[in-house]
Amino acid sequence: MSTTPDDPMQQPPQDSTVPQDNGAPQPGQQQPQYAQPAYGQPQYAQPQYAQPQYAQPYGTGPSMAPTGPRPETAKNWMNITSLVLAIIGLFTWVTAIGGVILGHMGRSAARKGEADNGGFGLAGLIISYVVLVLGVAGIIALIAFFGWLGSECGGDNPADWCTSSNTSIEIQAVGRPAGLTA
Repeated sequence: MSTTPDDPMQQPPQDSTVPQDNGAPQPGQQQPQYAQPAYGQPQYAQPQYAQPQYAQPYGTGPSMAPTGPRPETAKNWMNITSLVLAIIGLFTWVTAIGGVILGHMGRSAARKGEADNGGFGLAGLIISYVVLVLGVAGIIALIAFFGWLGSECGGDNPADWCTSSNTSIEIQAVGRPAGLTA
């Protein structure tokens, strides 16, 4: 075998001692090897790419081991619970205290990288503090109202509207329903 292909356009040298080839190979002679003709386009070698690494089927290999929550989301529940308690606190007021506590704990976990939803904790804190301030203001207002009411109607000299006996509520029937007899 030859190491370089022959140029197909080049004429082989004519030697008088070599018999003319009549199409059949002579013993000890190699068959002619033909190179592909160059049609004006350069031949490029194909780049060698690495084989893509596919994941192993389900249940095999170390990558399929069950895992717990990711470390950066392990304490997300604190921020979510803070927001939920704050929203419930709009109606019950008492749960807002838990919203404040869990909101501070969740925000601290977010700063340490143990949670990634610090916005939920911030929203829970804001709503909880607003609910608590309004609740405390409401309690103070109720205490002041009943204190004022006690001072007006109590003591040695009560207000006239507290002691008048002619304050009555009269309910009069506008009409009788059909089918009702007196």
